[in-house]
Amino acid sequence: MVVLFHLDGYIAVKSTFYHFHGHAGPDWSASVAALGFNGVELFFAISGFILALPFAAHYFNGSPAVGLKKYYLRRVTRLEPPYIFAVLGLFALGVGLQGKSFTSMGPHLLSSLFYLHNLIYGYGSLVIGVAWSLEVEVQFYLLVPILALIFKVRNRWLRRSILCAFIISVLVAQQIWMGGSMRARISILAFLQFFLTGFLLADIFQDEWKSAPGTSLYWDLIALVGWPALFFVLRSRSLWHWMFPAMILVLYAAAFRGWLCSRLFSLRWVTVIGGMCYSIYLIHHNIISAVAQFSIRFAEGLPYWAYLAIQMVIVGTAVLLVCGSYFVLIEKPCMRRDWPHRLRTRCNDWLAAFETERLSIVSTDNAARES
Repeated sequence: MVVLFHLDGYIAVKSTFYHFHGHAGPDWSASVAALGFNGVELFFAISGFILALPFAAHYFNGSPAVGLKKYYLRRVTRLEPPYIFAVLGLFALGVGLQGKSFTSMGPHLLSSLFYLHNLIYGYGSLVIGVAWSLEVEVQFYLLVPILALIFKVRNRWLRRSILCAFIISVLVAQQIWMGGSMRARISILAFLQFFLTGFLLADIFQDEWKSAPGTSLYWDLIALVGWPALFFVLRSRSLWHWMFPAMILVLYAAAFRGWLCSRLFSLRWVTVIGGMCYSIYLIHHNIISAVAQFSIRFAEGLPYWAYLAIQMVIVGTAVLLVCGSYFVLIEKPCMRRDWPHRLRTRCNDWLAAFETERLSIVSTDNAARES
């Protein structure tokens, strides 16, 4: 959804044909693509669910407690290397190829590396624009151990009532106090309800479903009706604010509980693409810019929905290939929990081999001098 959203936005700005003729505005496919921004909120709910699971498992099922040191270290070792590679690489491309000023871009680089760009500047990073949402994620990471204390409440319905009340309170507070502050609108304050929705789903998954939800065609019917209804709700700002979190909860439950849905979301190609979503997230926008500048003239003149579909195939293929390579080379090695230890061991082995080779050469030279 997000890739389609950014591709449509690029075409709307760069295509003289569709921009000039206004085809990108009223066309139904452009309207659907514009809703792709809400893929961000869908992901926030998934993030809340995944991060809440081990805490819920501890309180509900007696699983080992989540150590804070281990929790935060895992966030760093898992997410930092791919992010730093992307940020430094995009900074180098911006300065080296696009002629951007090193001096003017330097502060944006530093604030992006420390996830402070949103708070300092009040808008997305000039180095890696998509990372505004990652900064929101990082703010959520800091809060997770505190929010997870809700799982200590033993009564199921009281606990869930508290979570629901918290979500409603956040929605009300946003309506009253959010206002026009851009910093607030790109902070955890604007998106906390989606993370809490993930927490609520984790509660149901661990406590009620016992990590093994049963499936039924009834839930497939809910998904069949719910996903089109979701897109209708997203087009209404007032409905979106109040109904989106609840609809996410129901549709994600259907993804687990639907007989067909659970099989659809378990397809190998779906899980592979989902597994490398972080790599796609980090650099897809730049790949769109790099590829679409050459493909944008291709198939111009067709109805916009057909043109957008063709561009999505061309650009989407490039996104999968490049991001897939980035995932294999950069991100995937960091998914191993013990990669810092393995890297340290390998470096020590290299240093030991180098020292052995050096001593051997020195010994050979000394022997040659003596003879």
